[in-house]
Amino acid sequence: MPSAEYNTTPREIRNFATLQLGLTGAFLLALFWFCGATDASYPPPWLAGALVVPIVIAAVFAERVWLSGKPLAGDDDAVRLKSAGLDAFAAQTVRKMLIVEASMLPAVIVGFVGSYGGWPIVIAGFPGILLLAWEIWPTLRNVSRTAAMLDSSGVDSGLIEGFSSL
Repeated sequence: MPSAEYNTTPREIRNFATLQLGLTGAFLLALFWFCGATDASYPPPWLAGALVVPIVIAAVFAERVWLSGKPLAGDDDAVRLKSAGLDAFAAQTVRKMLIVEASMLPAVIVGFVGSYGGWPIVIAGFPGILLLAWEIWPTLRNVSRTAAMLDSSGVDSGLIEGFSSL
């Protein structure tokens, strides 16, 4: 399946990551209060562990997203290579965001149907938001992993330089 063309800039990717982190955090906080905050009893340890397991699985899958890309073709000019590199990074960022946010859904469901108040949101939401920040923020680690994959055919995507110039 070919990735969508995003035609984006490094600043837009950072703005997207900031927006997603803020919206996800605000949504989890609202759900926490809506489910009753800490008024109910803490869930049993087996349930707390079961709510963290999807986060761990999401971490494994999100860490492997950059491996799913394909190297850039060397027959394009530098501007197209840079644009293709940014498109690939944006697509991977969106994919990682979806994986991590989906892993927090079991906690939301348990928060609504269980009798544990907002505790499930805290148990899975806190590590989930940390994982989301770790995976989608365009750090040197995330950018260089994608750049290594894109540049493996001998071309220079300019991805690292694009993010370091901000």
